[in-house]
Amino acid sequence: MERVDKELLINCSHIPKLAEASDAAKSAETLVTYSANTHGESQLTVDQHRYVASLVEDFAATQANPGLLEKEISTHAYALAKTYDAFIESKVESSSTNGAQLANDNVITAAEIRTGMKTLMESDVDTAECKMIVSPALYTAMLGISDFIDASKVAGAQNPLFNGQIGQLYGMPVLHSTVMGNAGATNTEVGYIVHPSAVSAARQIEPRVQAEYSVDFLGNKVVSDMAYGAVAVFEARIYEFRNP
Repeated sequence: MERVDKELLINCSHIPKLAEASDAAKSAETLVTYSANTHGESQLTVDQHRYVASLVEDFAATQANPGLLEKEISTHAYALAKTYDAFIESKVESSSTNGAQLANDNVITAAEIRTGMKTLMESDVDTAECKMIVSPALYTAMLGISDFIDASKVAGAQNPLFNGQIGQLYGMPVLHSTVMGNAGATNTEVGYIVHPSAVSAARQIEPRVQAEYSVDFLGNKVVSDMAYGAVAVFEARIYEFRNP
């Protein structure tokens, strides 16, 4: 995912959608020919302002283990981050133009992954720069693919059989996320191969925490918030896997 400089934003930004350039043969003593700019654009709007608010009363803080306020703030961060991830995932899901249904629910084969890579490569997408993001169900199923755990192919500490992590697959980092759809539903997306340039995002207000003491409540009022937006720019740089 590409980040847009928040200083360039008021509430929206025009993201260039660059068209592929073409070269031309140059003959001796001839002028070069200039082509008009045919680039398109995508409009990124900052339309999400999310917050979490809590009251940590003195009595609760004194009854709890030390650091209750800090722990409360950490729950704010998790809630904001999870909603942010779900928002980005929704942009990926709604814009994907490539993909295929898996042969079986929550089960993927090495061949199906290579088919996705081939599709992206045919659109000149460098899969070495891509990431594979899958649901927990699909991730755990991938841990059982012999091509990825066979000791003759994956040695020592890098073997998922020993460390429980897939790490990189065909040069792509493999991540799992709970923001994927219902893993048991028909035709639900359970994974993607995605290039970071496919979606552009901007955070106009970075995650922040503000607090003040309230004598009315005898406790600390804490509010965490952030503001952001995102837009799909290059839809063909996404390949999705769906349950049948």
